[in-house]
Amino acid sequence: MANREINQQNQSLTELWRAKDMLSDSLVVAVFVVFLTFLRPFGMHQIDMLYAGTFWTVICFTGYAVYSPTMHFFSKWLMTVLPEPLNNSPVRLVISMLVASIIMGFLAPYIIERFFDAFENYWQSLPLSFLASLFIGGIIAGVSSIKTLMMQQHQQLKESAEELALESKKVDTIQNQAVDELINELPIAKRGKLICLQMDDHYLNVKTDKGEHLLLMRFKDALAKLEHYDGFQTHRSWWVAKDAVVDTKKDGRKLILVLQNGTEVPVSQTYLANVKAVLNL
Repeated sequence: MANREINQQNQSLTELWRAKDMLSDSLVVAVFVVFLTFLRPFGMHQIDMLYAGTFWTVICFTGYAVYSPTMHFFSKWLMTVLPEPLNNSPVRLVISMLVASIIMGFLAPYIIERFFDAFENYWQSLPLSFLASLFIGGIIAGVSSIKTLMMQQHQQLKESAEELALESKKVDTIQNQAVDELINELPIAKRGKLICLQMDDHYLNVKTDKGEHLLLMRFKDALAKLEHYDGFQTHRSWWVAKDAVVDTKKDGRKLILVLQNGTEVPVSQTYLANVKAVLNL
């Protein structure tokens, strides 16, 4: 049942994406119709603008109905038959556009005849029809391809951002699980946000924002639990959470970290370079 619901959701999202894609393509075609209507090329400057607009609307949207499926399916077919050096997006785009232009070149004279009653010789009109179809269709196909490429890049960036967010969430989960194992060994009243650890003989002094408590635990075992947690060792007997550091100060030549609970943690020479790098000092 769950898989069926997921498939239905994916199908709905795909249909919505296709609808948006067709709408954006239609807007591109509509803009081109307006451009041709005002430009009125191919000797159409004496024709009424409204009539010219109607003609270009019919010819351009017919072209879209021809170019879109032809280029889509022909490009997919070319992907299976073209040899490897030529099997790339630009080559497939050019070849599929030429095929669509040939098809449109055969249809265009009939549309022109309906509007302008200029059907003198069908076969003689084909070369000019092919050239016009290639010119207009090429521009529309080019703009549409650029638009599609931008949409794909936007989608890829969105997916990459989602993957990064998911990975970040996984890291946070790992960190929380690690620190929870340690915090859960404290009395309930002392369980809170981890601030630092201090080795005290065979005991470990765990300090949180709720207080501190001694655990019978080796320092290195605690460090192993916090391997993926955002913190660092400052001394052979000290570990601090990075976000608990609120200030630093000097005691002679020694660096001291001041934590949010007021604890002052020494930094030994062994860990000094790493501490400065982590805290950007």
